[in-house]
Amino acid sequence: MRSFRAFIHTIKVHMGLSIARPMFQFVIWLSPFFLSTLAIFIYGASAPDRIFNYVVLGSGFMALWTSIVYSSASDVNRERYYGTLEIIFVSPTSFAITLLGKICGNTLWGLLSMLLSCVYLIVIFGVDLTIQHPLLFGGSFILVLVALSVFSFFLSLAFTLSRQAEALMNFIEYPIYLICGFMFPVTILPNWVQPLSYLLPPTWAIELLRQAATEQVSAAFNTTLYALLLITVIYFILGMLCYRAVLRKARVIGKLGVY
Repeated sequence: MRSFRAFIHTIKVHMGLSIARPMFQFVIWLSPFFLSTLAIFIYGASAPDRIFNYVVLGSGFMALWTSIVYSSASDVNRERYYGTLEIIFVSPTSFAITLLGKICGNTLWGLLSMLLSCVYLIVIFGVDLTIQHPLLFGGSFILVLVALSVFSFFLSLAFTLSRQAEALMNFIEYPIYLICGFMFPVTILPNWVQPLSYLLPPTWAIELLRQAATEQVSAAFNTTLYALLLITVIYFILGMLCYRAVLRKARVIGKLGVY
């Protein structure tokens, strides 16, 4: 119960701290409009299902991913810079609980950013937001959030082990847009890039939502679902291995907070 209360408190505090930063305000309040406008200019003359797949979902996922990647890297880097990373690590609440609270807080802001993108497209550009299977889509969306949270947990711990967390954050943000096919099918990428795309959870996550929203849910939906579940488990295991490495760096080497 104490861990749960700490988790909820971390979400509340972190959401307040995050939105107080001007850069994060831009990410949440303004960036979705730029991304949505760019997407609608590219696909504005396409069929409604294509607009939904690559404009609504594509721009929404870009806004969500930007929020998640900030929770993965910049927050850890900021704690290290302020000299509070060690304090958080040795506090009575598990470092993993604190980290998950930060991730969930930024994910909630990312969902708001995604919602703003959808409302903007509907009101300004008249985009039709018809979902053929709302229950299936809703269930798939919950699974997607879990998968992205696990991926973010792995990234957070991996960045915790590095002194170049901010550089890594800036390096992976835009490549993920391209590699995971947020605004176009992964199949148009070069053959040597596609295996890398399928190793990343966002690729399967957005594909699952696209298939869940179609009029005819094919057998490919089950394949995508199982692939997303499998890759989520893999990244969870990798995250736990990174967590053990963080423990060793903090308690044995004693250099967790070295900036």
